[in-house]
Amino acid sequence: MRKIIISLLVVIGLFSCNNQQQNQNINKQSVTVSVLPQKYFVEKIAGDRLNINVMIPPGASPVTYEPTPKQMKELSASNLYIRIGHIEFEKSWMKKLRDINPEMCVVDQSVVVNLIEAENIYKDEHEHNGHHHHGVDPHIWTSPKEVKKQVNFLYQYLIKTYPEFDSYFTINYNSFLNEIDSLDLYITEQLKLYHGNKFMIFHPALSYFARDYGLVQISIEIDGKEPTPANIQEIIEVAKEEEIKVIFVQKQFSTHNAEVIAREINGRVVQIDPLSYNWPENLKLIVDEIVKSYSN
Repeated sequence: MRKIIISLLVVIGLFSCNNQQQNQNINKQSVTVSVLPQKYFVEKIAGDRLNINVMIPPGASPVTYEPTPKQMKELSASNLYIRIGHIEFEKSWMKKLRDINPEMCVVDQSVVVNLIEAENIYKDEHEHNGHHHHGVDPHIWTSPKEVKKQVNFLYQYLIKTYPEFDSYFTINYNSFLNEIDSLDLYITEQLKLYHGNKFMIFHPALSYFARDYGLVQISIEIDGKEPTPANIQEIIEVAKEEEIKVIFVQKQFSTHNAEVIAREINGRVVQIDPLSYNWPENLKLIVDEIVKSYSN
């Protein structure tokens, strides 16, 4: 009998805790972001004071993803949407998202970034047959130097929107700045011997990273499209000339064309995920893979 009573008390306690946690979550104000790295940034500042919803889940493509009814319902409860700036998802869906919640404030964290024009992504001596690319490269979260400016923007906006958490946010913000500085130093130290080196990637997601740490990114994808057989042959020649042995492919993309090229150059394909939630550890993994690619 005693065991039964204890078991019932445990169940009641767990039920009470779960209800309390649910009530706390309901009472929290909600912020919505587009991609997982943004969620990481906002949570580093906001801690447990806000609910952070992310529109594009792990493994999904910012080009093709369509939000679920559940996400639309969660969005209706958000009082703030933070855009990453220039991804296809936002271009396609932003008006609909605003219509669902007209009272929701929308801000764009890319306004503080030294943006890269998409037509400059490929500008080296191996520009692909005169192709021209227009618009802005949206991958602004891949460089800690740029992220530091974005995080300051987020912090300023959050303390303005939620002044009751000013002190709490400030402590978290300063701690996060130290983490960003440490990551920046790590990347700088790891790559200091490789200034000017080239690396090959399927989708040009590391343009800001490459620019800010002295590397040159060569993209297989051309203007957001799969390469033609002629393009692939040209890329193979570039890889041979530059002695590139590693091709990076994001987890959101097929590895088929990269594997074709890798076979021709006796190289290998390495999958990376610039859209990972764990932003610092993921960037370290990318840096380590790039360094390894230069030692092959």
